[in-house]
Amino acid sequence: MDPPKINYLNSNTLMVINTAGKIRQLYTPFKVQVLKDTSSLKKNSWVIVEEISPHDTLKLIYRIGTHWWQYDVFKINVKF
Repeated sequence: MDPPKINYLNSNTLMVINTAGKIRQLYTPFKVQVLKDTSSLKKNSWVIVEEISPHDTLKLIYRIGTHWWQYDVFKINVKF
């Protein structure tokens, strides 16, 4: 199954579109699952996104605690 498309709306809102075209808006704070180990995040753990920001080369970054992370380190689970 293809991953949903994620579009930035503002620093507190994402629009998620599944392959059938259904749309959901996510508002911060929301939970995401860590896809790979990082220096301070463990794979498969759940963390809270507190803020969203567009980025020139990474598309989106998420603020989790006091750190900013590129969006593709995480998986968003959305029920449509």
